[in-house]
Amino acid sequence: MAPRRGKARRPDAVFRRMTRVCITICTAGRPGMLSECLRSVVSQDAPAGCEVELVLVDNNPAPQVQEIVDGIRGDARFPVTLVHEPEPGIPHARNRGVDEALARGADWIVCIDDDEIADPRWLASLIEAGIAYKGDVVMGKLIKIYPERLPLFVLPTNYPPRKEGEELEVAYTHNVAFARWLVDPDKGALRFDEKLRFAGGSDSDFFRRARKLGARIVATETSVVRETQVPERLNLKWQLRREYRVGAGMARSEKALNVPGRQRRRRLDQLVFRILRMVVTIILSPLLLIFGFKRFESTVAVAIRKLAASCGALSAHFGKLPDPYRKLDGY
Repeated sequence: MAPRRGKARRPDAVFRRMTRVCITICTAGRPGMLSECLRSVVSQDAPAGCEVELVLVDNNPAPQVQEIVDGIRGDARFPVTLVHEPEPGIPHARNRGVDEALARGADWIVCIDDDEIADPRWLASLIEAGIAYKGDVVMGKLIKIYPERLPLFVLPTNYPPRKEGEELEVAYTHNVAFARWLVDPDKGALRFDEKLRFAGGSDSDFFRRARKLGARIVATETSVVRETQVPERLNLKWQLRREYRVGAGMARSEKALNVPGRQRRRRLDQLVFRILRMVVTIILSPLLLIFGFKRFESTVAVAIRKLAASCGALSAHFGKLPDPYRKLDGY
């Protein structure tokens, strides 16, 4: 579906004008993961014709990562700046990163999460894809790494493959580049919604609003980051809480963007029907044991995830959002 055009029109062939790239990383409470992430990022080669700078936003209550930054400066192929954002919550940290990038004259802002490792050509591939596909936003690939054996009913949740240059409805900050005009105060003037401080989903909400302004979001499979799943994420409770959060965020975003009722994927009647259907599926699932335990397990695992997501969306209809990011996992 073609993006709807808003008042802030995107510049033509915007990637051809790109000169300055600012990578932003937001971090809180994960010094070990941050150190690994930084080492993979500062070793990147600058894309042809681009000046690169890294801005690290320390979102801990008090500054905690200066020593980590000092340890990687000598290996960095471009300038690294550390700033402290004391206001807790990832939207606050992301907005500080945006402000710092604008202050440095960035034409393009690149985001990667602090719990990810970038492949050697991550940055160059991301920018090259933007040039090739003429996007206002380009989202790269995330590969989640799981152990060989998983607990009962825990499923890997990697994104399905996308076609090169495929146009998307939404993007996420785990591996993305977006054009300055989207956040420039005189143009798109977008910011991450700080009301979603601990709820999650501020990135998907941001890029849905970008698309409403007319931004073209494209995908690439050539720019890759990897995320090793820590033990805290390898249990059913964590995965169901994540689905609940995602469902709530999606429903809130549809409501905030005034998506027409018939176009909404999470209308109240749809949610009630889906919840009832998943409950019936779970109740009847033991009948699938005649086809083998794996069939039973996968059916139940998918059904309870859809149930959790639908319950989250239902809660958002009544103004109740979860707050999973009050406490971060990782190391």
